[in-house]
Amino acid sequence: MPRGVVPHHQTPSPRLSPTEWMELLKSHYEAADQVRRGVCLLNAGRYDEAAAAFSKARQLGSADRSLPAYIAGCLVGQGRTAEAADHWAKRVGNDHRDTVSRVRRGQALWAAGKGVAAIESLRSAIRDDPECAELHYQLGTILAATERFDEAELRFTQAITIDREQAEALVSLALCCGARGAAGEALSHLQRAQARRPHDARIGLLLAEAAKAMQQQGLAVRVRASISEVDVREDHRGIEELSRLIEADPDFVDAFLSIPAGEVDERVFAMLLATLEVALERQPEHAELHFHCGRVLERLGRRDDAIGENERAVEIDPTFTRALIELGKLYHETDRTEDATTRLEQAIVAGAKYADVYCLLGNLYRDQGQVGRARSAYRSALAINNRYEAAQQALAALST
Repeated sequence: MPRGVVPHHQTPSPRLSPTEWMELLKSHYEAADQVRRGVCLLNAGRYDEAAAAFSKARQLGSADRSLPAYIAGCLVGQGRTAEAADHWAKRVGNDHRDTVSRVRRGQALWAAGKGVAAIESLRSAIRDDPECAELHYQLGTILAATERFDEAELRFTQAITIDREQAEALVSLALCCGARGAAGEALSHLQRAQARRPHDARIGLLLAEAAKAMQQQGLAVRVRASISEVDVREDHRGIEELSRLIEADPDFVDAFLSIPAGEVDERVFAMLLATLEVALERQPEHAELHFHCGRVLERLGRRDDAIGENERAVEIDPTFTRALIELGKLYHETDRTEDATTRLEQAIVAGAKYADVYCLLGNLYRDQGQVGRARSAYRSALAINNRYEAAQQALAALST
């Protein structure tokens, strides 16, 4: 037995002296401390330091059964995915009952770019343990990622048959159905998933969008309202998964921001902000993510921070018209008239030929005493929409 391991089912050996026994206990607790330290470092993305802590724990004889998983997590984080796969292969060995290790080996092979090997590894594991829902689900995710949707659907369906509480398999099944245009089936699977996880923000968002696509507006509103019950502090996994969804399609945030203020509480937007911050940690130069982060901050009443995020978006992409317009409005609301004017002029140059933009610019010119420019802006607004009442009234007021 490794030094420092204190079997919980045995009493201390009488042949050990009190001093020796205290040294064993000390080693045991030092190993546990190193594991805890390593987990904190791993979660912070400090993979080299985490690996050193876990190595120290192993030297001290740690009996933590999760230690191999932590070590593999470090290898993946360091980009050493092939080594991670080998690590799991050695851990599996001839023990076909070690399902967790077999799942992780398949994931590591996939991360290492060995898709065929990953699929075969998981198929082999399923042959040994055909009633393991997690193996079917993991194989389905890889098949779906390679656009083998028919096969993936079969695996997700099998996972759900074995374990009816497999909400993730229902979500993945819904996404496969959506990929082949079966929106009705996707909606049905998402409803079943939400019944199992009523406070999962990602499932709620997907269901709201599916309902909207199927023109079931009543359902969409109810689902969006239910998302308000999400507890941000407890939904770390949901935030991580939702952040990846938003990275792929930042405009997905609009599904939240279109909800009237009285229909949802502040926790929804706190969750959205946390999600966007996670996404921005991975893609700090993503202009659209900064823009949407600014919109959420504005919804939370943090106007100065919202300005900062939109300015960052414009710094990354100076022709980003949505961010330029948003800045114009925010500066106008905070009485920074010259800044608002500059940003709206830039938005128009970048192609934002909208009646409301010209009208707001006209108001800014008017407030600065630039009557000629104000008239020109109002006329531009009316050239785009000759029924734009605000521009009509403002232009008429200048003529009196």
